[in-house]
Amino acid sequence: MIVSDSTPLIYLAKLGNLPLIRKLFDEVRVPSEVMAEIMRGKGLGFEDAAVIEGAEQEGWLKTVALGGDQKGELLKLCRTFVDISRVDAAALVLAKSIRVAICVDDSRVVKVAEVLGLKHIGTLGIILLSVKRGLMGKGQAEQMALSLPERGFYVDAGLLSEFLRQLKRA
Repeated sequence: MIVSDSTPLIYLAKLGNLPLIRKLFDEVRVPSEVMAEIMRGKGLGFEDAAVIEGAEQEGWLKTVALGGDQKGELLKLCRTFVDISRVDAAALVLAKSIRVAICVDDSRVVKVAEVLGLKHIGTLGIILLSVKRGLMGKGQAEQMALSLPERGFYVDAGLLSEFLRQLKRA
């Protein structure tokens, strides 16, 4: 099981590979704040949101409403780390409360995850892990990673270079 923020789900769906995260982690949980953000995209006609909604209907992507203690933790996190969104903070709180890793791409959120002691993986990490587990070949993984920027995904050149280096060793 893993908790995910919206960005990895959106870009895996844009790549046509949302099921990779299911194959790697069986169950994916998102706080209701994340799903609401994704569904705003559906209202704007983004196909990736419909794909993600389909995963929820299939039952392997589960939306979880934060409870009372979690809501208090959410407020505290938002006050402490003012440079992350409420949606990002909700994903962090859920991951921390159920003691699982978080799938997130935003470097600011990654830093907060590390402060909270959470393991984390991003979209490129999902692609790399999929190669290591035999779910796809290196060529397909490289093609996917290199196509992310044209789909609107910001990736630091250094991070992409490191991904390609690790992919060659996988």
